Amino acid sequence: MSKGRFSILLLLISLFFVGNTYAATPLSSAQILDLLNQDRQKHGLAELQSNPILNLAALAKADDMLSKKYFAHVSPEGTKPWHWFKRMGYNYTYAGENLAEGYHDARELENSWMNSPTHRANILSPFYSDVGLAVVSYQNVNLVVQFFGSTQNKVSLREW
Repeated sequence: MSKGRFSILLLLISLFFVGNTYAATPLSSAQILDLLNQDRQKHGLAELQSNPILNLAALAKADDMLSKKYFAHVSPEGTKPWHWFKRMGYNYTYAGENLAEGYHDARELENSWMNSPTHRANILSPFYSDVGLAVVSYQNVNLVVQFFGSTQNKVSLREW
């Protein structure tokens, strides 16, 4: 075999193995939480605490989206995000949800959310104290579900 053909063969073999071993780079929930809290801190807000119940609720929502092949806040059957909070036993007074798909970099994801008025409002809401995150990789795509919540009433009314 000539040197040129051998080089081409090596290149094709390399491309085959590289092409077939590609997988979505998993996003780290810890990185996402850290960036979320950095943004909150910049705006004088308290850090959100990772809540294991909300983590499970976010994972259940991600599983539902994958199994039923949808990407939306409300399922095709009309199931709203709050269903997952209640199903896992998180009795919220305030709740919110951010979704993302296709990101491989936590900073890029957080910047995207901060550039969206509705996602930004969830991230910077003073009413939340807890957050749950699920990052699921499927078919070389990352799916992220971020649940926000609080079990405390953050508004007080004063009688005159």
